[in-house]
Amino acid sequence: MSKKEKSPKEYRGVIDEIRQQQMKTKEMSAKGKLEYFWDYYKVHTIVAILVIFFAAMFIRDIVTAKDYNFYSILFNARQLSGDSLESAFSEYAGLDTENYECYIDASTGLSLTSFTEYDMATVQKLMATIQIGDLDTVVFNSELFNNYAGNEMFLDLRTILSEEELNAWKDYLYYIDYVEVAAEREDVDVEEAPAEKDAADDETRQQEILEETNRHRSPEGMAEPVPVGIFMEASPFAEKSGAYSDLVPVFGFVSTSKRTETGKQFLEFLWDDTIDFAQMIDTSTGF
Repeated sequence: MSKKEKSPKEYRGVIDEIRQQQMKTKEMSAKGKLEYFWDYYKVHTIVAILVIFFAAMFIRDIVTAKDYNFYSILFNARQLSGDSLESAFSEYAGLDTENYECYIDASTGLSLTSFTEYDMATVQKLMATIQIGDLDTVVFNSELFNNYAGNEMFLDLRTILSEEELNAWKDYLYYIDYVEVAAEREDVDVEEAPAEKDAADDETRQQEILEETNRHRSPEGMAEPVPVGIFMEASPFAEKSGAYSDLVPVFGFVSTSKRTETGKQFLEFLWDDTIDFAQMIDTSTGF
């Protein structure tokens, strides 16, 4: 190429694009410029607005979030309103709901029959709330309680209940044999996800669950019995709400809870026959 020949003008990316857009809109009216901008940049604008909106919502939630004064999960409860339980229990226990949050989750399900992605996510959430100390109590159906009772998820009731209080629950205590649990733990090197159960012979499986559940009702025959739960099928809560009509619910105090006194109040609340649990049924939800 000779010195007289002009080299092609180099493309300078965004700078040239901006200059070209300015030349196009230079002679346009204000309305025309707005229409041009909307035609070419509406997607970018909508995305930017959404990003700002969700960022603002996230920041607002962080700023306005309240600490918990109680947190419980009632797994596999059928057609039960968590909001109604929260309101009734907050009033019953005299909880401060202006500065703190009472959260009772009655909508979470968990199955060991077919361990789906939803169940995996539920277990991960459960473990996270336990590890950070948010969760205070749970109500599991007996199959789930049987599965988790040996994993140190629940407090030894003797550490939070007086001898008199423990004696009041003697007919409803759920026991584990600590010697048996320790032996089983030594045999397991790697923690595995719950195995998928064969649902084909459901009657046999239900009988096995019932037999395993009943084995935990009495300390007799156990080398080192430890009470870790309360059977709830005879409670006014279970009988009036029907939330566990064909299941055996078991109440447990989570081992990392820092609000065991409030947890004890919640246990008493669920056994208070003056509470109208029948009015806490939510027919729009349930399992």
